Amino acid sequence: MIPIIYNTISKDELILNENETARRLQAEKGFKSDLIDQCLNELKNAVSCKLSAVITDIFFYDDGYLDLGFGRFQSFDLSKNLKGCKKAYIFAVTLGMDIDRLLYRYSLLSPSKHFIFDALASSLAEAGADRAEEIIRGGIVCSPRFSPGYGDLPLEIQPDILKLLNAGKLLGITINNALLMSPGKSVTAIMGIKNE
Repeated sequence: MIPIIYNTISKDELILNENETARRLQAEKGFKSDLIDQCLNELKNAVSCKLSAVITDIFFYDDGYLDLGFGRFQSFDLSKNLKGCKKAYIFAVTLGMDIDRLLYRYSLLSPSKHFIFDALASSLAEAGADRAEEIIRGGIVCSPRFSPGYGDLPLEIQPDILKLLNAGKLLGITINNALLMSPGKSVTAIMGIKNE
């Protein structure tokens, strides 16, 4: 396993995907709103985006089992996604705890604003994952990123991924018994390396 990569991502590097943001806001593509712009500015001022990543060997076994350095588990979907790869990037990215505090405050003050803030924060988390992927990959061709809970990749591997990445110390990410991460706007993912 390659030592942990650790980096910060500035709020200016978080580029929202317009289609995804419109979908999350239940708005039409190309929407314009002063309120949404104000909420986005307030959110971006609270962002403290960080990433942690490692490169691991991939070991494939029968019946969809594989091992990425943190234990053996089964996922036919991830096995298919990583086909032909010998190594993988595993990473986590978070927007930070201040985003959770902001969302909690608006959940008490205004349900409508809370909806907007939550949708925008989810889009920012995806933008953080997109930027983390760019930073980690550089010019290397990788398989599409794959996160626990997607397809048949079990959420139960989430604590092992966070431990592997030292995410508690480096990123401040913790996980509860229901497998929910805190800060909530955090993402973990796996990408197979196709050309080293």
